[in-house]
Amino acid sequence: MESLLRNLKEHVTCSICLDTFTDPKTITCLHTFCCECLKNHALTSQRNGKFHCPECQAEVDLPEANSFDKLPTSFHHNSLLSVLAIRQSGKGNDISCGICKKKSAEISYCFECAKFMCIDCVNAHQLFSHFTEGHKVTPVKQFQSQDYEALIKRQSFCSVQYHEREITRFFCLKCKLCVCQICIATDHKAHEGHDVELLDKVADGEKTYILMKTEELKAKTNVLSGAIRLCEQTASELEKNVTNAKREVSQKAEQMIAKIRENERQIITAFENTRVLKADKLDSAKAQVQSLLKQINQAIEFAENLIQRSSSSDIMQSKNYLEKRFEQLENTTIAELPVNSFLKFYPTKEIQNRTLGYIATSEPVVGLTKDFQAGVESEFEVHPQILGEQVREVKVFVEPADKVGILTTYEQDGDYKVKFTPKVPGIFNIIIKVNGKELEGSPYIVQVKQRLIQVVGELKVKGETLREPFGISLNSKGETTVVDSDKNCILIIDKEGNCVRKVGCYGNNAGQLKSPLDVTYLNDDNIIVADQLNHRIQQFNVQTGNHVRSCGKEGTKNGEFQNPLGVCVDDKGRVIVADCRNNRVQVLSQDGVLLFQFGESGPEKLNKPSQCTYYKNKFIVSDRDNHCLKVYDDSGKFLYKIGEPGKSDGQLKQPWGLCVQKCGDQCNLLVCNRGNRRVDQFTLEGCFTGKTIDSLQDPRGITTTPDGLILVTDYKTKKIHILK
Repeated sequence: MESLLRNLKEHVTCSICLDTFTDPKTITCLHTFCCECLKNHALTSQRNGKFHCPECQAEVDLPEANSFDKLPTSFHHNSLLSVLAIRQSGKGNDISCGICKKKSAEISYCFECAKFMCIDCVNAHQLFSHFTEGHKVTPVKQFQSQDYEALIKRQSFCSVQYHEREITRFFCLKCKLCVCQICIATDHKAHEGHDVELLDKVADGEKTYILMKTEELKAKTNVLSGAIRLCEQTASELEKNVTNAKREVSQKAEQMIAKIRENERQIITAFENTRVLKADKLDSAKAQVQSLLKQINQAIEFAENLIQRSSSSDIMQSKNYLEKRFEQLENTTIAELPVNSFLKFYPTKEIQNRTLGYIATSEPVVGLTKDFQAGVESEFEVHPQILGEQVREVKVFVEPADKVGILTTYEQDGDYKVKFTPKVPGIFNIIIKVNGKELEGSPYIVQVKQRLIQVVGELKVKGETLREPFGISLNSKGETTVVDSDKNCILIIDKEGNCVRKVGCYGNNAGQLKSPLDVTYLNDDNIIVADQLNHRIQQFNVQTGNHVRSCGKEGTKNGEFQNPLGVCVDDKGRVIVADCRNNRVQVLSQDGVLLFQFGESGPEKLNKPSQCTYYKNKFIVSDRDNHCLKVYDDSGKFLYKIGEPGKSDGQLKQPWGLCVQKCGDQCNLLVCNRGNRRVDQFTLEGCFTGKTIDSLQDPRGITTTPDGLILVTDYKTKKIHILK
């Protein structure tokens, strides 16, 4: 009791508002709070009809209809509040009289009536001594510990209306309620089944159960205390372990930093050594060039002085050694730079083995700065080993993927060669991944330009002079066959450029020719010739020069021709003839039998076809006077047109010779754009991709060599140009 009285203020303080309880209510976890405080806390923090106790965090259901005033009242705390009021009255605080409600510091308490009374009411109480005989009335300032205990344990008054002055001294076992004497006489009658016992007797029995449960809970508190101690011990050990771990981390970090600093010094030293080495080589190269420059300047000065200040005899006497010196200096080549300026540090994305990165003295990708041209196989190299890490996989992608042919990658001694053929001009992205990660700088952007076809030479025919070169063709032996229309013959030229045989001569008979314009190989030993002014097709053996057969005559019927200008053989051995003035293409068997013809009718009717070729089940025809190319399927059905009249890129004027050149896995359609004096390049789908940059006078025949060169006959210059 002494302990309770010393800490009485703590027992009656609400933990929410931190003030003395007002209408204390107890919740299911047995913690007590002011009714209004509890209501505000619960309604603001509740989730799904539940809230947590502010003290123990136990989950508690909201009262039905949020009626917090119907929660159990803590009578124990009300008694403590009374005790607090009594103790505060000893300090001069007033207490309300329980009878007249007047406040006074001089107040007494009747233990039998359970009422606080002022002096006047105490006097009145004594006047009714025959009713209050034996009542203990004690001034509150004279309360002892046993008085406080009696006050706390006093019975409560009945809460039933009109019974408020009666003390509850009984307990109805049926209704589980504390009742007064009047309740027994009115609402809890024995003959109606209400079993009523003295409240103290029932409470004594309940105390036994409560004590038993309390002991059980005390045992559990020991377990919980042990769990708390374990938590505290674990937390203490955790702090100790964390402290030790932090110290070890700091120590390891210092070691790693020292190692990284050492790696930094090594890399910087390597950079400096590389700089010195490259600088020495550059200085040496520079000195050599400067020396050569001085020698040339000396030769110039000597020659100028000789001319300006010396006699003729001096000039002639100096002639021989001056010529030798000039020749020496002219033949002295300027060496390429021995080293480049490339030097780069590639940091590791993740620090492994405490290595900062790797030094590269040459670029990881070489060859992307050169010109890339549409329809031409391009090549570049990837050197992943300079990155300083083990190479497991290298992957290369070129986008847009549908604008390039097959991309091939070859590995050789750790380096990779990449080949691809861009189909059309435009911007391409090259993505390079090493071990699944993109190289720094990837994607690399390259500009693919139109193909620029150059005249690089002339095929000079030894032993024969060209007068009107037209059609040209090659066989697999490397022999070249050229039509000379003015000479009315076919020239057979070997690999060295020697004219080894002439086939045909002027005339109308079999084996004779009259202004022939085109030739193609049927096989390595036999050729087919478009005999223009004899209006027929003839076959010759190039090994013997003998005539094999002729077919056709002048006319408009099937199998007849009017000025056949072009001839080719498809992969099925069929002979295809550009029948110029009949405005059609005739397809014949090798025996000269007409199989079918096309182009003479319809909205896309041919107008003076001059040449034709066949590739992958398609006929491609030079429609000369419509100034375009026309493409047909294998049955002669029109598919699409390539080009249009004009002089600009992709436009044609009197197109003539045709051929398909294979570059890598890409095929380019080459056409003699005769009226525009150039050779144009298209994709097989009809996209313009390049042209010659050197003007040609009158290109007529065209073919390609196995090593990628292009041979073009020029009617006006009487030459066979070599293009690349």
